[in-house]
Amino acid sequence: MVVQRIWFERVFELGVPIEAHPDLVERLRGTPGRLAERTADLDRAVLGSRREGAWSIAEQAGHLSDLEQLWYGRVEDLIAGRPRLRDADLENRATWDAHHEERAIEDIVREFAERRARLVGRLEGLTDAELSATALHPRLEQPMTVVDLCFFVAEHDDHHLATITSLRGGS
Repeated sequence: MVVQRIWFERVFELGVPIEAHPDLVERLRGTPGRLAERTADLDRAVLGSRREGAWSIAEQAGHLSDLEQLWYGRVEDLIAGRPRLRDADLENRATWDAHHEERAIEDIVREFAERRARLVGRLEGLTDAELSATALHPRLEQPMTVVDLCFFVAEHDDHHLATITSLRGGS
């Protein structure tokens, strides 16, 4: 079995070219569908089961939804010309406190899809100047553009989808 990378230990090479924006937006647009596909056939016990204190599948899914406000806010930070992106809650209290394992997975996926559609809608109309604006990412301590942020969010999505796949038993 392949050991999954730890998110907070990942290093990102930013400076993604502006031409990658449409491809990355498509990747972001597709995440709710991929999440729905990975969770649709699972019963509540499997969805809510934690292993070794880590989040359950339902919590992984809920976490994706929980972070949409942060991603949207960071896009707004960049467009507004702020020098530093807003901080994330590195303890992920919103996810730990949300009790996603008690919610219907369909509701979690629907909520995520709605929130992601808002983000994608915002990303679709940006100018080249807006896509090229930079601000410092607070944890990575690197300047980031909107296109870099799209890459970062897509990688975060895939990290949690891969975790869900692993929790499913790789199926």
